[in-house]
Amino acid sequence: MFYIVGLGNPGERYKDTRHNVGWMVLDYMVDTLGLPEAYSSSKYAGRVCEGALGGEEVTLLYPNTFMNKSGSAVKKLVSKGEEEKLIVVYDDVDLPVGEIKISQGKGSGGHNGISSIVSALGSKNFVRVRVGIAGKSLFGHTKRPTGDRLPRHVLGDFKRREQKELQGVLPKASEAIQAVISDGVQKAMNEMNKRT
Repeated sequence: MFYIVGLGNPGERYKDTRHNVGWMVLDYMVDTLGLPEAYSSSKYAGRVCEGALGGEEVTLLYPNTFMNKSGSAVKKLVSKGEEEKLIVVYDDVDLPVGEIKISQGKGSGGHNGISSIVSALGSKNFVRVRVGIAGKSLFGHTKRPTGDRLPRHVLGDFKRREQKELQGVLPKASEAIQAVISDGVQKAMNEMNKRT
């Protein structure tokens, strides 16, 4: 069993924000991979979808705990000792829109949702699929928002010019998750990370 958790915030206000790109990836997977519609689960504090990918059973979770408390929902889903079977997909302000990276066992990078999960599980040893939400300069450099601009950026909607990049990155993130499940995290990292 693999556990795929998309990070985001519940409510219409946050639906299309950059911080909810983890939910957008899960929505894309449900829409394109023949997975059943997610249902509300008080047991797991979120919406849940159960199915199979690449011959493996998977449970998808959209925590409804708000980003900063994501760990409380994830802890209900993932049993002790199964952290390596957890794949968390979320927004990353250190990557530009349109890029993804797979990693495992690293720190939170200042992401409150990841910090909450590490704290709740007592482990960093889970897989992350990081989806870029930073802008790019005219010269193609990543423009990481700082200070007061950071919360406004992550809680803002994708700009019109970013929408095309977003539509391209959703299938890429879905492919990365499927690669982790079918090929293992190391092979998936070697293959997917060199593309961006």
